[in-house]
Amino acid sequence: MLICLFALPFAGFGLFAFSQAIKQMGAPPGGQSFWYPMMFGIIFSGVGFGLLFLVFTGRKRYARQQQLQAEHPTEPWLWRADWASGRVKSRTQVSMVSSWVFATFWNVISWTITVFALPIAAKDKGPGIYFMLLFPAVGILLLIYAIRQTIAFFEFGKTYFEMAGVPGVIGRELKGSIQARFPHSPDHGVTLRLSSVHKYETGSGNNQTTHENILWRDEAELNPGQLCPGPNGTTIPVAFKIPRNAQPTEKLSARDEFLWLLEATADVPGVDYHDVFEIPVFRTAQTPAGAEAASEEEVFATPAIGITPPPQATIQVRPVADGTEFYFAAARNKSFAVSVTVFAAIFGGIGYFLTHTRAPFIFPVAFGGFGLLLGYIAVQMWLGTTRVVIGSSFTLQSGLLGGGKMRQIALADIANITDKITAQQGGGTGTPYYDIEMTLRDGKKLTLGKTVRNKHEVEWLVSEMRRLSGLDKQSMTAGMA
Repeated sequence: MLICLFALPFAGFGLFAFSQAIKQMGAPPGGQSFWYPMMFGIIFSGVGFGLLFLVFTGRKRYARQQQLQAEHPTEPWLWRADWASGRVKSRTQVSMVSSWVFATFWNVISWTITVFALPIAAKDKGPGIYFMLLFPAVGILLLIYAIRQTIAFFEFGKTYFEMAGVPGVIGRELKGSIQARFPHSPDHGVTLRLSSVHKYETGSGNNQTTHENILWRDEAELNPGQLCPGPNGTTIPVAFKIPRNAQPTEKLSARDEFLWLLEATADVPGVDYHDVFEIPVFRTAQTPAGAEAASEEEVFATPAIGITPPPQATIQVRPVADGTEFYFAAARNKSFAVSVTVFAAIFGGIGYFLTHTRAPFIFPVAFGGFGLLLGYIAVQMWLGTTRVVIGSSFTLQSGLLGGGKMRQIALADIANITDKITAQQGGGTGTPYYDIEMTLRDGKKLTLGKTVRNKHEVEWLVSEMRRLSGLDKQSMTAGMA
């Protein structure tokens, strides 16, 4: 109701502006231009009637949602039509429509303001004219992005993920196939990613921020020979093992939810293929329990033996006199380091600027402190190194530019070596970075390597470290016992 009251004045003023534009069109030459009231009519009526349309359609969706929840109170995967049918829609169409809405809204407003204010700024001949032109330039980039989204939508068609079983079950295998149309063959194959994401919002109003933290991810590379013809043109097979301790799909509130995203990408001529599907993954009666659950956890806790090294490794592994050395060199992730450095400079600059103003003391301290923290992280990314040597004992050295204190650890004191996501670039479909972590028998944890980008490389490194430390033999012995 409040949204309707907010939208009605916009719609009314938009209609009034349209009526004034029509009057100006019939006025004799030399009068006021009809373009100005026409632009105001487009902006205000678009906002007003757009909000009214969203309210009425939203009510219908809400009523249908309530009905489905009442009919299937313990089966939330049946609350969405595409989930219930087993054909999960791609986000491409929604992304295309939203990009056009945002680009149109931005351009109409920015160009309208620029047309009115540019003559005034031109008379002043100050630098403000360049700042004013920045907003239409951003609008052009938004239009280009919307056009690319549209080309991708018509290029690959209405893609969908056809699930072999609904829902995806925690502790079981997610199987199915993506149905798409490829006008040009993906000669380098298709990359698949399955991610568990925690999406939540903080703040309110203009200070509201949406976060998408990747909790878990698995990846698969399909070669062109694994693709086959399908009803839409091409069938992309999907098979992922979902760990038993994973977080299921859950909507805690309108501002806090857990999602599972299936992502498919491929390099093709023209616009690259990129699809994202939000899939249902829940804990059901089919989730392993008891002895079967313990066996599943052991499989996930112990990386598969025989993982091949990645073709382009970023971590140096070589034999040395006292064993095998794993060297995590400085500046391995230059793009990530550059972005952290830029943010550190921005926050540090804002903090420095605020110290020369009358802003409250807390603001320069907060911005400057956060800038210093990011600066410390940037220094670690640019200069930090870690050296691990596994032989008759375990040697760990971590510091800047190859320095740092060396620590000797007996192999018998090592309980486990695993990996975990500790940083990421982008949102739920962004790039996660992994740390390799060693747990000692007394419960202490040591970081063996930081911010490794490639999932395959991380799995191989963990597998090799476990093998050289004798952990795989211990797991096999425990399993036989």
